Parts: sequence; structure tokens; C-alpha cells
Amino acid sequence: MKPDTPIRIARRSAAEVLAIPMLLFAASLAGLVIGLAGDGWPDLAASFLLFLPLLAVAVAWHRRG
Repeated sequence: MKPDTPIRIARRSAAEVLAIPMLLFAASLAGLVIGLAGDGWPDLAASFLLFLPLLAVAVAWHRRG
């Protein structure tokens, strides 16, 4: 790239930026509610839903590093 070439910054809407954080929030909230409401398989589902944000952080950390 030439030094005088302007850098283009992609513009994204708020919905595009916040889609994954809101999905992780909804999964965490659902995991907490399901974990409190049931025993047996709901506990397994709650554990999986609460694991998703940790998995997202691990994937982001791996991509960055």
C-alpha cells in the first residue's frame, strides 16, 4: 500500500456490533434461569449455556494471540 493511500474503515450498525454480545447475554441469562428451575438434563443445558461466553473469550484470545 502506498503511503498516501487513505485507509478505509468499515462502518457497521449498532445491531451488527452488538449481535454477538447480546446473544452471549441471552445464553447466560437462559443458563442461569434453566439452572435454577430444573434438575437433571436442564442442569446440563444450563452448564452448556454458561460455558458459551467462556468459549467465546477463548476463541477471541486464540485469534488475537
